[in-house]
Amino acid sequence: MIVGVTGASGFIGRQTVQLLKESGHDVRKFVRREVKNDDEIYWSPAKKEIDIEKFQELDAILHLAGESIAPQEILGFLPFAGGRWSKERKSRIYWSRKWASDLFVETFKNSDKFPSIFITASGNDIYGDHGDEIVTEDTSFNRGQFLQMVAEECWEEPLYEIEKLGVRVLKCRSGIVLGKGNIATQIFTLITKLNLASAIGDGKQFFSWVSVYDVAEAYLFCLENPKISGAVNVTAPEPVEQKVFAQTIAKLMNKAFFAPPVPAILMRLAVGWELGEQLGLNSIRAIPQKLLKEGFKFKNPTLETCLLYTSDAADEEDSVDLGGRRII
Repeated sequence: MIVGVTGASGFIGRQTVQLLKESGHDVRKFVRREVKNDDEIYWSPAKKEIDIEKFQELDAILHLAGESIAPQEILGFLPFAGGRWSKERKSRIYWSRKWASDLFVETFKNSDKFPSIFITASGNDIYGDHGDEIVTEDTSFNRGQFLQMVAEECWEEPLYEIEKLGVRVLKCRSGIVLGKGNIATQIFTLITKLNLASAIGDGKQFFSWVSVYDVAEAYLFCLENPKISGAVNVTAPEPVEQKVFAQTIAKLMNKAFFAPPVPAILMRLAVGWELGEQLGLNSIRAIPQKLLKEGFKFKNPTLETCLLYTSDAADEEDSVDLGGRRII
């Protein structure tokens, strides 16, 4: 297939593009600058511009682009660094997704020929906080939080218009994505290296996580499997409580687990009240029901099977080798 990919240069995009190419697909990258190569497609959601001729050549679109909800580096969480959720930052997060979805909807509607598959990278934040309830693709939404609203209004709701045209639309709701070079992984491993890993609050909130390798594999699986459509939870099959998550990483890295829990209020103050609430204190016990039903095999089904690096510059002493599996 000829697959157009937005966000191709990002953390998940790089891994996915490589896998698509290795699997024999022809990848075209959407870019906002002047096109330099034949494998690029110009688009600008803010300007409502897209190369319609190249768009019509595509068999499928994998939409990964959007303003990051977390800073690009650990220091970005500091109050002066601009990574916290100010009104301006939240506006960028919202409209970067909304403009992109609206542009695709209008382009599909105004084209006689268009891709037959559209996959969007949503998030399981769309469900909202569900405590210890098991969350499947059929679980209702608990509304009221910013990330929940963004996922519903910007990532998914506009795509119903594309579905009406007969396009197979997949809304891939991922959890916390772990992998080398990712800010979430860097934070978890840095805290663990400093022997400060501990429960946050009561530590009973569920973390639905997934390796970046399995995210890319899931996108490919959805692309090539015509039986799958609609919402798809892209999370490892074994979500864990936050305190178990922290304990497991500490054990894998041969570091201490700091027994006294971190009060929830400190988490909110450390990275910003709303950001801390939704990234560290929400509980979403998501299960990849559709993927498992269709026979998808996770390479990293449990935390113990993941090889985590502390950072891009991590050496072999900082890594954990479990059968040679590596998140890259």
